[in-house]
Amino acid sequence: MPISPFRRAAALALVALGAAPASGQTVSRLTGDYVCAYGCRLTDANPSIEVKNGEADCMNEYGGLFRGRLVGEDSVACFRKIGSLSPDGETLTWSDGVVWRRHGGGGR
Repeated sequence: MPISPFRRAAALALVALGAAPASGQTVSRLTGDYVCAYGCRLTDANPSIEVKNGEADCMNEYGGLFRGRLVGEDSVACFRKIGSLSPDGETLTWSDGVVWRRHGGGGR
């Protein structure tokens, strides 16, 4: 059965708007690669966070992978601390004072 022009237009509109994947997984604004801006141990690895459906995979600056969880729309619990994303989405400040910035967003 051919796809109606209405269904095709609706599907294209959803793609253009960046709709969530068909699997129903939503991507958090926290997801991404970061660089340490303040208080990290110096290494060659960049920290990162990947959030899927409220669960977080957090990688520290040593490349260690830790499990965490969302504690708010723009906050994550990982490494036994809380990270809060700035309103512009560029800076992640941890409860212990460590600061990460988006990789490519402003750097160190």
